[in-house]
Amino acid sequence: MPTKRHIAVVMELNWPYRRHYDIYAGIQEYADTHADWSFDLGNYPELKLAAGEHFDGIIGRISRDCHAAARPKGVPVVNVMLGSPVAARVPGVHVDFCAAGRMAAGHLIARGLRNLAHFGYTRDPASRQHYQGMREVADEHGYRCTRHTVSGHYDESRQQWQRLNEIVKNAQDRWEAPLGVGFMADGLCRAVASACLTMGWTIPEQLALVGCGNHVLICNAIDPTLSSVDMGYRQSGYEAARLLDRLMRGRKPPAKPRYTPPKELVVRRSSDVFAVSDATVAQALRFMAEHSGGPLNVPTIARAVGLGRQSLERRFRRHVDRGINDELIRLRVETLKRLLVESDEPIKTLSPKAGFGTTVNMHTMFKRHTGLTPTEYRKKHGPRPERDELGS
Repeated sequence: MPTKRHIAVVMELNWPYRRHYDIYAGIQEYADTHADWSFDLGNYPELKLAAGEHFDGIIGRISRDCHAAARPKGVPVVNVMLGSPVAARVPGVHVDFCAAGRMAAGHLIARGLRNLAHFGYTRDPASRQHYQGMREVADEHGYRCTRHTVSGHYDESRQQWQRLNEIVKNAQDRWEAPLGVGFMADGLCRAVASACLTMGWTIPEQLALVGCGNHVLICNAIDPTLSSVDMGYRQSGYEAARLLDRLMRGRKPPAKPRYTPPKELVVRRSSDVFAVSDATVAQALRFMAEHSGGPLNVPTIARAVGLGRQSLERRFRRHVDRGINDELIRLRVETLKRLLVESDEPIKTLSPKAGFGTTVNMHTMFKRHTGLTPTEYRKKHGPRPERDELGS
């Protein structure tokens, strides 16, 4: 029978953050199904190491002191905190904020928004990645994405809160409605939404907002409720535990961190809008977004909104600057892009899920719209490094 391994988990569970508990749940899930581990949940394993206690491995939000104590004792360590001061020196598994930014921007653009903005934290690597993802998608469509940063302590004092409102006020002076805004955290999204509502903006008609983290209590604590990207932290914890298990078995650490993809974008009222002035075209866009993964065609769309095909086609070209079929293909390409990043399923099984009739048609349309084959796109934007680097 294998020896039971003693693992230090540094997740600061005294903080009421869903991401901490979800990562820990993923670690527990791996241990329950693949390993025989006991856990120490103290936040400072370096103190117990100094006192002579033995750990077979350490996993979680790794500090400089923790790393310094574990290294001379040869204790394998896996970091899950992107902003850790030792992130560059410790094997790590992180959620992919770049993919989350791409998901948010793709969703906002699919709603007809051409002006984008990003809100994140100053000197924060997750915020930089999230903005990078939004900017990449904006660039692909020829749109701009402006960037705004605030202190991560924006709500810890009256002065910080006043500073946040000043930043929002200065930003909105340059905004042109309708605008789609992506946030790297739900709490920040709620704070900025409150400021904007006070300043007279309407959500989602003038500002469509997408948060990050899908913290249900936060997202539902404001009217309108907030759309948000579920980051899939539980899967990140599971993969981190899997990596630690491999390291404890003597395998070499990977050369680069592992990034796990977001789970999904949960649409709520803050982005439930289609930014066109023609109500019938907006209705058609909504119908297409809801049914683009099925056997949808132009006559079906026209019947759904009660117009003839030619009449709806004219309205589309006037308000969306492209034909109905072109928009339908664009939606399917966007859906396939998301599936390629979120899933490691074979491309031939993802094609019908995105609404493409044949794989040949899918390859042709995807290459025409992105300049890449689906395989090339997955290699460029999928989880980094590739899943196979960690093995089974």
